[in-house]
Amino acid sequence: MSGLAGIYNLNGRPADPILLRRMIRRAAHRGPDASDCWINGPVGMGHVMLQTTPESLYERQPWLDESGTICLTLDGRVDNREELILSLEAADFHLRTDTDAELLLRAYQRWGEHCPEHVVGDFALVVWDGPRRQLFCTRDILGLKPFYYCLHGSSFYWASEIPPLFEDEAVARRPNEAMIAEFLSGMVVTNTETVYEGISRLQPAHTLVVRTDRVETRRYWTIDPHRRIEYSNDEDYAQHFYELFSEAIRCRLRSHRPIGLELSGGLDSSSVVSVLQSSSSAHPQDRDRFQTYSLIFPGMPCDERPFIDAVAAQGSFPSNCIPPKPPTLTGFLDDVHRYLDLPDHPNGAMNDSLRALASQQGCRVLLTGSGGDEWLTGSFFYYADLLRTLKLGTLLRRLHADRPLYCDRSSHDLFSVPLVQFGLLPLIPQSCRNLGKWILRRTPIPDWIAPELWHRTHMTERLRQASYSLPFSSYAQQDLFSSTIHGLGIHGIELDERAASSFSLEKRHPFNDRRIIEFALALPEEQRWRDNPKFILRKAIGKFLPPSVHERVLKADFSCIFAQALLAESMDAAFRSLAVASMGWVDGDRILTAYEAMETCYRRGDVAYRFHVAPLWMVFGVELWFRTVFPEHHAQPPLPIPQGVTLSYSI
Repeated sequence: MSGLAGIYNLNGRPADPILLRRMIRRAAHRGPDASDCWINGPVGMGHVMLQTTPESLYERQPWLDESGTICLTLDGRVDNREELILSLEAADFHLRTDTDAELLLRAYQRWGEHCPEHVVGDFALVVWDGPRRQLFCTRDILGLKPFYYCLHGSSFYWASEIPPLFEDEAVARRPNEAMIAEFLSGMVVTNTETVYEGISRLQPAHTLVVRTDRVETRRYWTIDPHRRIEYSNDEDYAQHFYELFSEAIRCRLRSHRPIGLELSGGLDSSSVVSVLQSSSSAHPQDRDRFQTYSLIFPGMPCDERPFIDAVAAQGSFPSNCIPPKPPTLTGFLDDVHRYLDLPDHPNGAMNDSLRALASQQGCRVLLTGSGGDEWLTGSFFYYADLLRTLKLGTLLRRLHADRPLYCDRSSHDLFSVPLVQFGLLPLIPQSCRNLGKWILRRTPIPDWIAPELWHRTHMTERLRQASYSLPFSSYAQQDLFSSTIHGLGIHGIELDERAASSFSLEKRHPFNDRRIIEFALALPEEQRWRDNPKFILRKAIGKFLPPSVHERVLKADFSCIFAQALLAESMDAAFRSLAVASMGWVDGDRILTAYEAMETCYRRGDVAYRFHVAPLWMVFGVELWFRTVFPEHHAQPPLPIPQGVTLSYSI
C-alpha cells in the first residue's frame, strides 16, 4: 500500500515542483516509509511508500528504466510474480531487481497498454512513457487500490485520494448533484464519478491514456460469459477450487513483518485461517508469523465469539479478541475533514480498535475473507433460470432453503415477493415491465427523494445504463458479475481501503483473486448453492473447519450497529434540520418520519428497524459531508457534539 500523486501539463508547461510536493504531503499518511518525486518537463510524479513485502525494502519510487525516459509509480502488489518473471525472461528482459515496481515497468515495456491483462494482483499504477509522450494509468479488476483524477484546463492531476487534487486552488469544489442523488436514494450504481463535479475515479478493470490531444479509457478485463467449468462429480469441483484458493492465499503471504488474519467467525474468514492453520502445523516458526484479530460483541445478537473460539482452538496462532471501540460523531467528522469525502460506515468504523492493535503489534498486512459472499453465495436470480428451464422441483426446494434469508420481510408488496422479484420479473421484457409500472403507477423514486432532483439528474437513465451488456446465458451469472461494476460495492471497497491505510495496513483478499473470480463465475449454480450457500467452499474446505462453522448458514447482522449510531445523542437534532433538505434534494419531513419509525421499532425490539438504517445512514453521510465541505450553501447550524459523547453499543 502506497500513495500516488502527480501532474501532467498537456500544454507543455513545466510541472510545478511546489504544487507536486504539496500533493505528496496530503497523501503522506499512506506511505510513512519513504517519499520522493520525479519531474521531467510537463510531468511530475510523486510517491509515498508503505513497505509491506520483503522486495519493497529495496524499492525506490518513482521507478525509472535505464534510459530515464519511462517512469512508473505503483500502489499495489503483483501476485503472479513467478509466472510474470518467466514470461519476461523468455522475452529477453533483464531484471535488475525482483521488485514489483520493476516487474510492472517491464510488463509495460513488453505489452504496452495491454500489460494489466497479464497481471494478477491489487494495483493502481501510472507510467510516463517519454518516447510516446503519453501517460498510462490503470487499476485492478475490482478497484482494490484507489485512483482519482481530474482534468482542469490543460492540466491533468491524479492521486490515491481526493484531497491532493484540490491542492491546486484553481480546481473548484462543486457538489455533483447526480452522484449525490445516487447516495441519497441508496442506489449507488456509478463507479466513474465522485461527489464533486470534475473529480473522477478510474473504473476498475480499465486503463486510461492521456495524450496532449485526448484522454481515452478502455476496459481491459471482463468475464467470458460462455465459459463453463464442467466436472462429473463434486469432488473434482472441490479439488480445483482448493488448488486455486490455496494459491490465492500463498501468494498473498509476502511480508517482512507478522501477518494479521481477520477472523470474524464467518465461513469465509474462517476458511482462510483454517487453511493456514493446516499448512502451518509442520512449521512451528509460523506461530510467531500469524495472529488472528476478531471483534467481539458480548451480549449482543451479532456476537460471533463461539465460532471465533472454535477456529482459534484448532491451531497455535495467537488470538486477539477485541471489543469494538464505539465510533464517535467527532470521528465521522474527522473522516470528512481528512478525506473531503463521505465518512466511513459505522460497521467499518467499529474496526478501528482491531486495526490499531494489529498495527501496534507490528503487522503491515491483514488477510481477510472478503469476496466469498460475492462469488460463492449464489444469486436469487437463479429462480429465473429455473423457471425458464421449467425445473420446478428444484425451484421449490431452493425457495424452501432460502426462506430463512427473507422470511422477516415486512413488506406485503407483491413485487417484493422473492419468487416474483427474482423469478418472474426478469423473464418479462423490459418494455412490458415499464408498461406495467405505468399502469400500476409504480415509480422507482424513493418517497424521501425530491422528484425534481431525480429528474434533473436523470436517475432513471443512470440506473438503466448501469447494466453491463454481455450475452450471459444465466440470470444468476449476470447478477454475480454485476458485483464487479456497480458503484455501491466499489464505494465500500474504497472506504475499507481508506480506513486500513490510516493505520499503515494493507488488506489482502484471497477470495478476490482474479483466478478465483473467473472460476467461480463459470461454475454451475448448484456448486454455489445446494440446500446451503457456498456448497463448493464447504466441500473443499470442510475438513479444515470446526463443525459449528462448517454448518453455519446465516450470517451475523450488524444493522444494530447502524441503528445505535443513528440514535446516539445529537443525531436527532441533525435529522430535524437537514441541509440536504434545505437544498431541495430530499423531503425532510419524510426522512424524519422514517427516522422516528426506525427508533420506535428498535426500542421495542421489532426487527423492521433494519429496513430503515441503510437509507438513513446514506442520508446522514451526505449530510455530514455537505455541511462540512460546503457550509456556505446552507444556513443549518453546526452539529452539536457533546464533550466526550460516543456512539455506544448496547443490546
